[in-house]
Amino acid sequence: MPASRRLPEYSLLLAGLALTRIIGWGSIYYSPSVLAAYLERDIGLSPTIVFGGITILLVIGALISPLLGRHLDRRGTRQAMALGALISALGLALLALAQGPISYFATWLVIGVGHAMQLANTGNVTVAQLMGERTRRVIGLMMLVTGLASSVFWPLAAWLSAEYGWRACLFVFAAIQLMVVLPIHLAIPAYRAKPLADPGPSVAPAEEQGRVPPGQRVGIFWLLALSFSASGLVSWGLPLHIIGLMQGAGISGATAVMIASLSGPATMVARAVDAVAGERLPVEKVALAGLVFGPVACLLLSLAPGSSTVAIVFVMLFNAAMGVIAVARATLPLSLFGRKGFGEMLGRLTVPQNLTFAAAPLLFALMIERLGASGTLMVSAAIQCIALFSMIVLVRRLRR
Repeated sequence: MPASRRLPEYSLLLAGLALTRIIGWGSIYYSPSVLAAYLERDIGLSPTIVFGGITILLVIGALISPLLGRHLDRRGTRQAMALGALISALGLALLALAQGPISYFATWLVIGVGHAMQLANTGNVTVAQLMGERTRRVIGLMMLVTGLASSVFWPLAAWLSAEYGWRACLFVFAAIQLMVVLPIHLAIPAYRAKPLADPGPSVAPAEEQGRVPPGQRVGIFWLLALSFSASGLVSWGLPLHIIGLMQGAGISGATAVMIASLSGPATMVARAVDAVAGERLPVEKVALAGLVFGPVACLLLSLAPGSSTVAIVFVMLFNAAMGVIAVARATLPLSLFGRKGFGEMLGRLTVPQNLTFAAAPLLFALMIERLGASGTLMVSAAIQCIALFSMIVLVRRLRR
């Protein structure tokens, strides 16, 4: 497959892949938020057990991603993503049949495998193999669209569960994997490890090999892993408790919900700006900007509890920062290490990141209980400063 393609050539396929991201994240990651009450009522699962399924999903992703990444580099993503749709459909159907904690957790083992094979890293490797030097912009655009997943699937899951029951809702989601997602993944072109013809001057050797010389790769890898894992610990833990944190800071419940609803638009605006203008700047500098705004936002709210104006600024700054960092998490490894071995590199980075993400919800629940709102926000700022410092060191090493 040629290393570089123009956007129009794959525009229809890329639109389809963006749709599969919305379906995948919406039906798998976001649906437990709506289904939790039904699962507690019908089969006695506490919210802790319900969201424990997401923890299992992340741990499974950490376990299989390195091996999966090497496979993607050698064989392409078509087979993996198609099989991922099948496994996800099976997992969602089994989840609809769950009768208690054991069967519930067991289904998430299946769903976790399907999720890893068709979403996140696998989707980004697909874009890199199709789009060459346009990868960063396309990934940014696709992540922008993925931000619609909760907006689409929260109301859809709520309507299906209310009208037909939560089990029927999950069967519908399984059917969507088979009828919509699977055909799109099968449309991904077969992969060839080497281009058929000279791809032209737009593809420089540095793009294949990356900007980091072999002797610095280990150190840069661990700085990158530390920075993204630390920032991800906050971005995967804090938002789950954002309404409670604002209430703990003295903001009324209704106002907190209204302010929290600004999270989605802030994230999407930040990703849109990055997708349109981000190519003009090195990815690591864009990541630095996000890593600065995150701790600033947390400190602002911790120092001015009870202010709705400060809370609005906090939500906008924090989610804009997290939106930019999420794109950098997918594109900076490509910029630093190149397309050669991109799947394996993402797979290796997934291990520390997913294990950190999996621990985040429980850790933040404990911090809020022990430290309160202001203490949790200050610790969040400190954790993000670790991420910022790691990125600063990384950038300085790149200048040598």
